[in-house]
Amino acid sequence: MTTPEDELTPGWQQPTPLGYGQGAKEAQFVAAPLLAAAALGLAGVVAGAKDQVFLLPGPTLLMLVLSAMSLIYSIQLAYHARKFLYSQQDVLDWHGAEIANQAQLWGELRRAQSTDFKVWDRYIRGANRYFNRGTVLLAFGVAAALAPGKESSQPPWRWWAAGIVLVCAFGEIGWQLKLRREVNDRSQRKRPGIGQGGSS
Repeated sequence: MTTPEDELTPGWQQPTPLGYGQGAKEAQFVAAPLLAAAALGLAGVVAGAKDQVFLLPGPTLLMLVLSAMSLIYSIQLAYHARKFLYSQQDVLDWHGAEIANQAQLWGELRRAQSTDFKVWDRYIRGANRYFNRGTVLLAFGVAAALAPGKESSQPPWRWWAAGIVLVCAFGEIGWQLKLRREVNDRSQRKRPGIGQGGSS
């Protein structure tokens, strides 16, 4: 269903950028479960190995477990947040286009959507923060697992691999900060009356 053009945006909240909700969904419900499984799988390998195989088995396990828990928590937050994200068109699809002609009820629904959007925004920000932390912790855990222990063969190659992962981890931190600034700047430049968007 569609609505009159003058009813499409005023007073209704929407993410900034508009694809923010979909992007968060892909991160939380596709990437996060896979990364959490990888972290727990690697933690099992480290926990089951002899102490001499890994350079720092204790700290490695801690980083991997923290990574998995952070990623799982991000999934939980995102699941809760998703219940509060809906658009003006969703309201019309549910209630019917004629609802737009009932000024009082239409205004109440718009205010409810605005309140719910703020709840979504708060929880999705938290979900994204935990997802970002989880990915960085996973990178550090992988780097620590690659660092050769006393019984490791070909230690130079393992040091090189660990170094590459560390460089990528710091690159990921920089990338996350850059994206957060860009989304926040875009939200601040948003035209009045279109609604308030989320940030990472």
